[in-house]
Amino acid sequence: MSVTSTTPESKPVGRRLGAKRKRRFSPWLLLPIGLVVLVAGLLIWQLTRSTTQSSPTTTATVTKGDLAVSVTGSGTVQAQQSRSMSFEVSGTVTEVLVHVGDKVEAGQPLAHLDTSTLSLTVQQASANLRSAEAKLATAQGKGATEQDLASARASLASAQASYERTRKGTATATDVESARAQLASAQAKLAELKAGPTTQELSAARTTLDKARLNLQSQRENLAVAKAKAESAVTTAANNLRDAQDSYSTIYWENRRQEGSPAGLTQSARDQEAAALRAVQNAEASLAQAQAAAEQAKQDEVTGLAQAQVTLSDAQAQLETLLKGATAAELASAEASVASAQASLDKLLNPATPADLASAQASLDQARISLEQLTSPGSTADLASAEASLAQAQVQLAQAKLDLEHATLSAPFDGVVASVGLAAGDSASVGTIDVVNASRMYIEISLSESDIGGVQRGMPVELTFDAVPDTTISGTIETVAPVATVSQNVVTYPVRVSFAPGSAPIKVGMTASGTIITQQISGAILVPSRAVQTMGPSQMVEVRQVPGTPPVSVRVQTGLSANGQTEILSCVDTGSQCLREGDTLVVTTTTSSSSSTQQRNGLGGGFGGPRGGPFP
Repeated sequence: MSVTSTTPESKPVGRRLGAKRKRRFSPWLLLPIGLVVLVAGLLIWQLTRSTTQSSPTTTATVTKGDLAVSVTGSGTVQAQQSRSMSFEVSGTVTEVLVHVGDKVEAGQPLAHLDTSTLSLTVQQASANLRSAEAKLATAQGKGATEQDLASARASLASAQASYERTRKGTATATDVESARAQLASAQAKLAELKAGPTTQELSAARTTLDKARLNLQSQRENLAVAKAKAESAVTTAANNLRDAQDSYSTIYWENRRQEGSPAGLTQSARDQEAAALRAVQNAEASLAQAQAAAEQAKQDEVTGLAQAQVTLSDAQAQLETLLKGATAAELASAEASVASAQASLDKLLNPATPADLASAQASLDQARISLEQLTSPGSTADLASAEASLAQAQVQLAQAKLDLEHATLSAPFDGVVASVGLAAGDSASVGTIDVVNASRMYIEISLSESDIGGVQRGMPVELTFDAVPDTTISGTIETVAPVATVSQNVVTYPVRVSFAPGSAPIKVGMTASGTIITQQISGAILVPSRAVQTMGPSQMVEVRQVPGTPPVSVRVQTGLSANGQTEILSCVDTGSQCLREGDTLVVTTTTSSSSSTQQRNGLGGGFGGPRGGPFP
């Protein structure tokens, strides 16, 4: 018989697999699945409970009204007109006519420079202009006056006559006698100088010297006596004043003692005290007069002695001059006069030489040329030069007058003096006088890229001021910069806002804030901006139609939004406005559990559109 053994590898495969399948679907395996389902349910319940507790709601009302979009900026108040005035010419300030805060009118003088040098420059330029005009007239052949022509003709006639006399060599008897008389006078003068002073001249000079000495001695004695008397009078007046003061002091203190007694001070005692006081005052006046007289006596002594000494010195010099006789220079001059007179006489008595004829002819030719120059125009070059000189002289005069005008600093417009940096005696270049026109002011504010879009020239601006908190002034946009300003990678656009301060106490340099209304609507349907919810591409509001009922979600199209209010243009589902003034909105306040709300919505399938249709 045979024996068959079965190995594990030879066991039926299907049976083994069947056994394994039975163990995989054991009931114990359902326990983990149940636990997972239980935990998931608890989580969903917890999330629903948390969301409900963290999303409180409030109500709001649909309103109808106006809405404005505005941008704000701040800047420093500046004057529309401001000028720092300084002198355009050099010099010294002689007068400053204004102070800080003074109101000035256009053209009103503010300060002056010393004009003495500038005035002389104008006078010199005027003289140069007249000279240039005369030279041009001469070059044109029409500058000579009738007097000039008459003088030139007379000079020509005289030169002609002189030439004829020289050529003919004849002299009249009168000419000869006159020449001889001049020669005799010159010779007598020379002889007198050589002879020296006469006895009478010396005696008179000595007498004058003696009188001057006596006068000096007399002045010295008389003036010394007068000075001594004046000084004695001062001493006497001083003693009288001292006596009067002592008497007054005695009476004064006696009266003070009597005032304390029961009987009191009598009228007689009062009169005596007043008389003593007047005596002191009179003595003081007498002393002052005596002192003044003494000073005058001293001055008279000095002046009188000086004058007497000058007289004595003059007399001594006159006598010494006579004793010395004529000087070498005086003798030489007298001898030259004799020689000249002799030559003139010899010329009349002797015929002319060829040199004399040539000289006379030259004088005649020169006189003829001078007359022709007065009556004939110059060359083209002379005329052009004269015209250029005239133009230059005109420019110099205009510049000199302009410099003289600039020596007065004047206000460029009506305004107020803001600062004065000059004083009398200063150099013109030291400082300036600033004038501002505070009737029109401006601020320059900088707006960002996001704010500048709707800002245009001419828009109204409401201005407030930190220093004047209760004041609001309306301004107008004057300019909007077309090009941005970039500073530290920040892009801004300067906007200038002008305004009139009127009676408001606005000062240059104050800080101001400006509010610019870029968009404005009236009669719009408005809801609080927090009531508008964004769901993807849609914007929703929750509207409660009937109190106590759930709100209805309505998709809306929004417009402007500002100051917590949003404009509702229309309802998306109807294409027209479905909200009315007074409708009640439900506003959900978003808290930190918003992430839980999103998870709950995700579990529920999310928003698929409004929960209710539009309502009437």
